[in-house]
Amino acid sequence: MINILTKVIALFHNQPDITKMGFLSSFFHVGQDSFTDAEYADLDEIYEGEDIAPAVTDLSTGAVLLVDDKFNNKQIPFPVYAMKSPAQIAALMNRQPGESAYVTQKVTWLARLANILVRKLGRMTNMIRRSMEQQAAQVLQTGDIVLTDEKGNQAFKLGLEPSMSHFPTVLIPWSDEDADPMGDIDLLADTIRNEGLVDVENLIFGNKAWINFIKNEWVQENLKKEGLATGELSPQIRDKGGKYMGYVDYAANRYYFWTYNARYNLFKEKEKIKYIDDDNVIFLPNPESIDFRRIFGGIPTVTMNDTFEQLFGADKVQIGNEYDIRPRVWWSDDNEAYIVEVKSRPLMLPVSVKRYGCLKTNIAA
Repeated sequence: MINILTKVIALFHNQPDITKMGFLSSFFHVGQDSFTDAEYADLDEIYEGEDIAPAVTDLSTGAVLLVDDKFNNKQIPFPVYAMKSPAQIAALMNRQPGESAYVTQKVTWLARLANILVRKLGRMTNMIRRSMEQQAAQVLQTGDIVLTDEKGNQAFKLGLEPSMSHFPTVLIPWSDEDADPMGDIDLLADTIRNEGLVDVENLIFGNKAWINFIKNEWVQENLKKEGLATGELSPQIRDKGGKYMGYVDYAANRYYFWTYNARYNLFKEKEKIKYIDDDNVIFLPNPESIDFRRIFGGIPTVTMNDTFEQLFGADKVQIGNEYDIRPRVWWSDDNEAYIVEVKSRPLMLPVSVKRYGCLKTNIAA
């Protein structure tokens, strides 16, 4: 008979929605060097500019001497996520989700244990994935990442020191009838174009920002079919929770509109928090024009527990080539339980620090 424990990781991969979440983190790509055993990530910033070549009088005058591009290097420590949960042997007597309330055949205890471990591993891994989405949301809206521990204290700060010109607040709130949303958008897009050398194409709206945007008279006139029709609204649900809403042509630019309404809870907190602040609009160029990386730091593994090896057969689990987790399972005599533990060190790193931004469309009281 096939040992059910050898199928645990297959069951884990087949859980619903295991690879279908994280619109913001989807802009951060996984490359060949994403899965590391390093303690720090290196961020190299190179600034080339848009200088034209200077002319010389004739060939005999010699060449103009150029200085090297500006180059900055930062070493950034990887954040650490670590969680564990016991699977009590006594709990195997309890009916598990999806099982009949009445036992009509001999219980397969190992199968029941495997199902319990899969659920615990899945819950902890989903928490890490939501934390990665939180990282992406923070860095795209503020240029930095600040993570808290189980007590709400700061446990990690990325410290990129972004250019604040890429994260401005409007002079007139978009809720005001005198607001000029397209003028505000084009102004920040032009700033990013000058400093980052790319054209902004994608605008991801918070809920209130989007409502106030489409209420604007100019926007309504240019998006309705019987109006000027320099754009259109055509809402479509896309992958990972993002919703494509349409586009508009303004001045020399075309902007594509997106909304994203996903949310999360801080650890042990009940209040839901939206990944995108209601009043914010994230500015991004074409994904091919940005270097946003999803990198995983090292976690030492010396020896594997026999139970772990039987369950997983490796010292790490890579899900869809997008996530890197380090699970561990061991037996605790004190608790009479198997303990399942998950560790991961993901970092959402925007190497193209000058090629994006975020506009706050309301003025804080």
